[in-house]
Amino acid sequence: MLELRQGTAVTVKVGPFVDETNGKDIEGGLTITSSEVRLSKNGGDIAAKSEASSATHDELGVYGVALNTSDTDTEGRLQLFIHESGALPVWENYMVLSQAAWDAKYSTSKAEVNVVQISGDATAADNLETACDG
Repeated sequence: MLELRQGTAVTVKVGPFVDETNGKDIEGGLTITSSEVRLSKNGGDIAAKSEASSATHDELGVYGVALNTSDTDTEGRLQLFIHESGALPVWENYMVLSQAAWDAKYSTSKAEVNVVQISGDATAADNLETACDG
């Protein structure tokens, strides 16, 4: 499952789209409008994506689908569905991570760690600081 950063615009690759009749011929000439790209955010009702552009064919029946910050604003599972006439249905699953979690995993940011949260005790945090200081 691909991971996306919460509240961040991104273009994802979706497909391949194949012919609905024989299930193998590539469908590279589809017109997939924004309203035909359907999303479910973390198990919520399925609705059209917010970003207004149509999908664009890359190659081999794979299309680029732009998502905006409203499309990726909810942490958790993001399901994307497209059922375009002439092609078999295609769907993708993504995991939307909080910005801090995504940055800690994929950029140079470090995960924020609070030792009080680990032990539930401020004294333990002070003792750790004293032991590690100097």
